[in-house]
Amino acid sequence: MTVTVLERREDAGLETSVGNAGFYSPSDAFAWASPSALKLAIKSLVNPELGIQYKLRFDPMLWRWSASFLSQCRNSAWQKNSDAKYRLAAYSLNMLNKLERDTNIDFDVTDGGIFYACRDAGALEILKQHFNFLQDRGLTLEHLDRDALIEKMPALSTSAGTYAGAVYSPDCKTGDSAKFAQELAKYCVKNGNCHVECGVSVESILMDKYEISSVWTSNGEFKADAYVLAAGPQSGFFAKQAGFRLPIYPIKGFSITAPIINDEMAPTAGFDDVERLVTASKLGNRLRFSSSAVFGGFDKSHRPKDFHTILKLARQVFPDAADYDQAVYWAGLRPMTPNSKPILGKSPVRNLFLNVGHGHLGWTLSCGAGKVVADIVAGIPPDIETEAFCLRGV
Repeated sequence: MTVTVLERREDAGLETSVGNAGFYSPSDAFAWASPSALKLAIKSLVNPELGIQYKLRFDPMLWRWSASFLSQCRNSAWQKNSDAKYRLAAYSLNMLNKLERDTNIDFDVTDGGIFYACRDAGALEILKQHFNFLQDRGLTLEHLDRDALIEKMPALSTSAGTYAGAVYSPDCKTGDSAKFAQELAKYCVKNGNCHVECGVSVESILMDKYEISSVWTSNGEFKADAYVLAAGPQSGFFAKQAGFRLPIYPIKGFSITAPIINDEMAPTAGFDDVERLVTASKLGNRLRFSSSAVFGGFDKSHRPKDFHTILKLARQVFPDAADYDQAVYWAGLRPMTPNSKPILGKSPVRNLFLNVGHGHLGWTLSCGAGKVVADIVAGIPPDIETEAFCLRGV
């Protein structure tokens, strides 16, 4: 089998992967739709400092998506969606570990786990109870008080009084997902029947009854026996051309990436300030801080004030670790489904397969989702149950 990847950017990994949190984290496999989600959305309308910003605007696509999202906010649906999402994320971590062993590619990975820190003791107890859901399903966790947190992450010593403690997930990773995509692409081209065509945009899908006959690109016509749609937030546009709808909405996130100037003061593992909704990760000689989920359509623009909360936390918690005056600012889009689960496998079109809607866990789910879809295309039964990730009605 020969595989050709059509990549519209000049290199792999230059869309959301270039600015995301850098977490490979089954510990984040909770569905966003939950009984508390409506309350949080209402708060976001009046509190601009909140990490989640739901903007009231004339956007029928958002209204349709929101109605479906609210239908998933029952506790029973939240448990079902989170359970399926965690199973895929855990499988994906296993696939990443295998891929690391098989390819030995370098992507600035750290295996120090991820710390979920709370400033308030009461909030920490609630967080522990929240994480029980994933712990019951096999996720390894440790509960840390303030002293244990500082002992495991000495870089927090300058802000020791800030946090009451943390929940620690030791098996998770951090790394540069853009570098991961680029190095993996090089490996696949060198070692397999794979071609990566960069700088090639798909412009339209040409149909012949119930299947794709070809796709028209910026580099001319392209034909294949089978096609996989993996176009992030834009996937819905191509699905519409093929005659069906995908329940995907773009959620904007922000990040800053600053050069490290004092390695001893930089975090050696992933860090998440749960109450501020800001994450930190070390990517080689850089620090990445990310936050926010803005429901604002396909607009990727940003203003200095969009990074106020991120910069404030970076300077407060890791003040001497990086040169924040030299930070690179970024905003990008996550393709989110109402139930927070990706859509994998068959589509209503006979020779089109789906690998879309990974939301805020795009990199975390990537290796598992890719393996599942590859198996389905090849007619091989996937290693895990996939019914939860099927497009409804297919």
